[in-house]
Amino acid sequence: MSSLQPAPTLSRRQKLCYSIGQFAWASKDVSFHYFLFFYYTQFQGLSPSLAGLAALLALVADGISDPIIGQVSDNWGRGRLGRRHPFMLASILPYLACLLAIFSPPDDLDQGAMFAWYLVFAILVRSFLTLFTVPHMALGAELSDDYTERTRIGTERTIMGYVGGLLIQVTAWFVIIPMATSAGDAGEGYRQVGYVATALALLGMVAAWFGTRDRIPYLQQISQTQQDRPWWQAFRDVLGLFRVHSARVMLLGQFLLVLKLGLANTMLLHVNSFFWGFNSQQIGVFMLAVFLALFPSAWLASVGTRRYGKRNAVVVFVAAVALTHPIIVLAHLFGITPPTGSVNLLLLVCMVVVINQTFAIAAINVTSGMLPDVADELELHSGRRQEGILNSGMMLAQKVMFGLGTFFAGLIIEYVGIAGITNIAEVTSEMFQRLGWIYGPGLSLLALTGAWIFSYYRLDRQRLAAVQSELRATSGKANSIPR
Repeated sequence: MSSLQPAPTLSRRQKLCYSIGQFAWASKDVSFHYFLFFYYTQFQGLSPSLAGLAALLALVADGISDPIIGQVSDNWGRGRLGRRHPFMLASILPYLACLLAIFSPPDDLDQGAMFAWYLVFAILVRSFLTLFTVPHMALGAELSDDYTERTRIGTERTIMGYVGGLLIQVTAWFVIIPMATSAGDAGEGYRQVGYVATALALLGMVAAWFGTRDRIPYLQQISQTQQDRPWWQAFRDVLGLFRVHSARVMLLGQFLLVLKLGLANTMLLHVNSFFWGFNSQQIGVFMLAVFLALFPSAWLASVGTRRYGKRNAVVVFVAAVALTHPIIVLAHLFGITPPTGSVNLLLLVCMVVVINQTFAIAAINVTSGMLPDVADELELHSGRRQEGILNSGMMLAQKVMFGLGTFFAGLIIEYVGIAGITNIAEVTSEMFQRLGWIYGPGLSLLALTGAWIFSYYRLDRQRLAAVQSELRATSGKANSIPR
């Protein structure tokens, strides 16, 4: 664990600029998960199963690029811009261009051509975002060695990701989509969401690149042996993560939680429209309610890390997510909530969402703080600084499982029978029941299984201190060898 020179305290400006870089991730996540799938299936006429298949194939293709970019970024030893910044810079313009293109398919495409357009640009968008995000996430793991500050860095990055996503949501639900609907072309509103997402990504990517350049001299240095390591060893190194206990638990836990997230996010707009019966403005309020969870979740993550350790905090938070998620869904299924589409129902749902998302975001914050700890243990095992490989391995797992979640969500939407429906009056009792039972109790089972897996994580504060002490001793011996 060595850098060119002793690192000064990370400044408030550097942390803010680094965190704003999460706008790039938010621009894709929110626009893809909440708008793009719905836009293609409900307005462009692409069948949900084909849309789900395209999303899955794009995620798998993108996932293949993750370890390669992580490996090259980890081993990049040339130039004054360090290991991360060259790749972040190279990604900006192509990512923005492809994000605009996927929201602007040509008119009158048949099913095959529409599927191809969706697939090709979904792959390109995700691949260029990976070129930015893998180095950006790896950079976050290098900014501090402190057990608690690592959670704070992860928390601030998560908060800015949600802030960026909420900016898109608010603009979409309260401005763009209502205006387009009033003009008689709701689909145009969904298309324009791509413009908003692109502008937000531009701001975040540029801020992160410029705002962290002065940190480059203090980042981790790598050996010549690591610099000479070929890119094609990337997949072997990702598989090697499973030999490290903490990395193995993190990966397996993510499998379940991201599968649940892929299902939930892809189905959410259908649930809001055809289960709760919310209109576009009510959906905007629903999405805005998540913002109320950001700051209590940050406090909860900080307190949980300090008092109980990261493992215990994550297990409790994820279990709480699983237990609170289905409550309001089951209540609505049994008819003990206010009427569908009513303001009172919206307020009740939002209250439960704030509680649920407080625990969910707190869990994300803490797991973000776990990754740098895992990177230290990984270095102890492999002798290499591999933040990029670790983050790309996590992203590979997330993308494959999220893709499976999206694919299964497409099948579920067809099974429920709501494909192509644009009015809640067309929803039958059978559709209503199927959607509620799958979205409520069904998804909670996945979260509970994830909490059980995280209970096996054992890299606590004392273990991390021992790992870092051994790394410093190893580095000191290496530096004392005459050359």
